[in-house]
Amino acid sequence: WQSIRARSAEVGWHSLVWHPARIPKHAFCLWLAMRRAHRTRDKLLDWGVINSASCVFNCGEAESLEHLFFHCPFSQNIWGAALSMCNILKPISQWSDEVQWMLDHARGQKFPSLVRKLAFVASVYHIWLERNRRCFKNEFMPAKEIINRVKHDVALKLWLGRKLQRCEWHHSLCENWGIPLG
Repeated sequence: WQSIRARSAEVGWHSLVWHPARIPKHAFCLWLAMRRAHRTRDKLLDWGVINSASCVFNCGEAESLEHLFFHCPFSQNIWGAALSMCNILKPISQWSDEVQWMLDHARGQKFPSLVRKLAFVASVYHIWLERNRRCFKNEFMPAKEIINRVKHDVALKLWLGRKLQRCEWHHSLCENWGIPLG
């Protein structure tokens, strides 16, 4: 493998995507987003594949990576709910600023950082999943249900990982995410 793969410098965001507690399909989705490799509607329009780049969440704007994560009101709602469950109150910024915020505030493997990483990646994954569901299946899930799925995935990963400690800060996070503290 080492002899056939192309070697390149390690990117600054690798720890956000490839941390030990990652959920593989979520990490892959974020990896694509970080590399700007998702086939968003603006790209498909440029390539002549579709006739309109309109956002599938019906906000009236063109779909791009920056719009989808998290300029669109629909995705802002989901990411805002995830931030709230992380006990974080902050305005939601453009994609590059959100990534930088995560890099600055979700360092290391301590429990609060891990929760933030999992919440961020799960939000990106479930927004992309809903975008595809609407594009290809013509099925529509309300934001509340997507938030519940984000919550479920994060809670299950944390609970199965058993990295829970009894302290006030962890208790609050566990309560927000619906994780039982055995």
